[in-house]
Amino acid sequence: MSSNPSELFTPFLESSFNIPEEQDRLNTFLVDRFSNFADVINDKKIGTYVTGIENFNGEKWWYKSTQITRNGYQTFAYIASYPNAGVLTLTLTTNPAFPINGIDPNFVITNLWGTASKPPTSKGSEDGDYFAFYTEGNSNITFTMSDTQIVITTTIDMTAYSGFIVIEYLRVGT
Repeated sequence: MSSNPSELFTPFLESSFNIPEEQDRLNTFLVDRFSNFADVINDKKIGTYVTGIENFNGEKWWYKSTQITRNGYQTFAYIASYPNAGVLTLTLTTNPAFPINGIDPNFVITNLWGTASKPPTSKGSEDGDYFAFYTEGNSNITFTMSDTQIVITTTIDMTAYSGFIVIEYLRVGT
């Protein structure tokens, strides 16, 4: 069994069991099953985020046809310092880099959002700030995304902030 979160979620647990009636076999059965559950659950880090790497997020999508199962993926771009009242562009060659390679016509975004945070300088001080934003809707920061770049635009000094642009998507979306 692999602990690589980018691999499909296998092996799956059986959906039914034949539980033995004899006490000694029952105890062995339960220990084996609980161990199996722990191995599968602990090895599959559903919801793992790694920048620049496609990670299965545990979602299964069925639409248009129940004959096609679409797996959900997620990745993010980490922004160590937002631009100072300006524009930051992430491309395949910048640092930070655009986090997804190989966007094609079958690529469908299911959720796209960001965060910005400035931790307080000390416990109890009120100079910290945290907020989430979508592509539009927050007056502090907005972003747009294409298949080759993310453009972050701010109107205030965001140099003390760090954060993420999180992208959740389907690879086979048609």
